[in-house]
Amino acid sequence: MRVALNATEIGRQRGGNESFLLGLLDGWRSLSVVEPLSLIACAEGLQPLATFFALNRFHVVNTGPYRRWPSYLWQQTYALRQIRPDWYLSTFLLPPWVPCRAAAIVHDVSFRAHPEYFPPTIAAYMRVLVGWAVRRAEVVLTISDFTRREIQRYYPFAAHKTVVVSCGVNSEFTAEGEAETDRAVLRTYGIESPYLLAVGNIHPRKNLARLLEAYLALSAAVPDAPNLVWAGVERWGSTELQQRAQAAGVHLPGRIAAEHLPALYRQAVVLVYPSLYEGFGLPPVEAMACGTPVIVSKTTSLSEVVGEAALLIDPLEVNDLAVALRQVVTDAALRAQLRQRGLSRARLYRWTAVAERVWQALSP
Repeated sequence: MRVALNATEIGRQRGGNESFLLGLLDGWRSLSVVEPLSLIACAEGLQPLATFFALNRFHVVNTGPYRRWPSYLWQQTYALRQIRPDWYLSTFLLPPWVPCRAAAIVHDVSFRAHPEYFPPTIAAYMRVLVGWAVRRAEVVLTISDFTRREIQRYYPFAAHKTVVVSCGVNSEFTAEGEAETDRAVLRTYGIESPYLLAVGNIHPRKNLARLLEAYLALSAAVPDAPNLVWAGVERWGSTELQQRAQAAGVHLPGRIAAEHLPALYRQAVVLVYPSLYEGFGLPPVEAMACGTPVIVSKTTSLSEVVGEAALLIDPLEVNDLAVALRQVVTDAALRAQLRQRGLSRARLYRWTAVAERVWQALSP
């Protein structure tokens, strides 16, 4: 079975989408049954791919600089006509014409459930193009039972062909690390310990405005409270929120290089992830694998993913989040308990298992 993977998300700082593709490739690399595999990549992704993988194991098609749709979609069709695979696997979108069997990876349907989180044009084209892709695909892959239910809710015709494959955690996310090496990473970004950590794009659904209010409440109640670090890039009109955060003393280092994330997790007092909507939520699992306590929303996919290994909060209640922050900051025994639960939970998420599930979903 010859599979072509749309890898154009790689190298474009695409957050969870990019992490999933890199993890899937890492899992596939260890499974001899999945060769040959073709990667359709844009020019921006060639160096990241070469950093992570020996590319001679894959057939890589370089489509040149990334182009926005619709030229991006036709670009995929042109590449597929050259490769002539049995299956084409792509994230969210499929080209107008696919000369083989097609599968779509749908991480979440936030653009349907909460279009207010997006610029109107993006919400509109995602609604149209993802709807077309889900209808056209023979298999729809998703990453949690929550998202499977959401796909069934918005695309009931796809319920019978939707398969949950979950997510994994890369081996570098571990509690074992050299403290001095970790501190050197922190110095690179101007981060001082101790600190509370939030990871993810600065985006309305990440709920950072309420996190800021909760942090201010914590600082008023606990004078020596740790600093707060937001690690991520601004998306879609968050400038005013960033300005308020900086005025409150929040450290905003911007994008963190993938190889530096484990150190950032390991040295944090706690990862705070109060997101309003997630298809999976990879940062909490990565943090747990690094032995870091986690506070997370009890909504959407997040409680499913972390189980009983994290403190669950109502993301709409600032006081609920502030109380959880104070508990973790002031209670060493609780931090130790969350650490052990998190390490155990994180072992459930392996990219090899994800790769096997994806391959099985595409197998005849």
